[in-house]
Amino acid sequence: MKRRTAGLLAACLAVLLTACSAKPAPDPVKTEPPPGRPVEIIVSVAASLTHAMNEIQPAFEAEHPSVKLRFNFGSSGALQQQIEQGAPADLFISASPGPMESLVEKGFVEESAVTNLGTNRVVLIRGKTADETVKTWEDLRSDRAARIAVGDPAHVPAGQYGRAVLENLGLWGAVQPRLVLGEDVRQVLSFVESGEVQAGIVYSTDAAASRDVVVLAEAPEGSHEPVVYPMAVLKESQHSAEARAFADFLLSPAGMAILKKHGFGPAG
Repeated sequence: MKRRTAGLLAACLAVLLTACSAKPAPDPVKTEPPPGRPVEIIVSVAASLTHAMNEIQPAFEAEHPSVKLRFNFGSSGALQQQIEQGAPADLFISASPGPMESLVEKGFVEESAVTNLGTNRVVLIRGKTADETVKTWEDLRSDRAARIAVGDPAHVPAGQYGRAVLENLGLWGAVQPRLVLGEDVRQVLSFVESGEVQAGIVYSTDAAASRDVVVLAEAPEGSHEPVVYPMAVLKESQHSAEARAFADFLLSPAGMAILKKHGFGPAG
């Protein structure tokens, strides 16, 4: 019995000595927590800025890796109505002052937050392969211009400017029955590109972005209000700092250079 007890004690002592002499286990490697997901800001922006914004996005996100841009393109009037109905948005860029003024009046935007981003011009176009039925504004009076595309003046600024031009030239009454109304200026451009209409009224920047249309004439000076693009951070934005950072980038030399490349003029 004593021998068995002594053996057991010896075995326990050996295990204890082995444990004490063993090297302590290394501390687990500490790893930094994965970086947080970028803050996403929603920019409701006039459809005529589509190409410029798509080029600006990677340039901005490269400088601000913690911010992700999500664009909501459409007619300015439709975007204004979406915001008023509760659609999320952090920054609004309109193709005319009217929709922005409405948001200011209804308390969605501080008037002091509004700044002009750039300017544009109104032009008359036809499809590149279309018959030369229309060459000038006055040719719209002819029945040979059977279908003429323009943005819906009810909510599309390009359509409102287009109507002003036609009224100024005394053409509105003659062309109204033959108008094909687009939901935004990009749709008007597609109507012309596809040959569905004989002519269309768009911004010069949209025409410049297409290889399938020809610019026939610019709107005569003074025939419409200046085309300006006001922008502002929304009061209810949950990411106002990031939205302001993007607005500042748009107004920076880098942002302005891209806008100029796409045909937009300085805000003045």
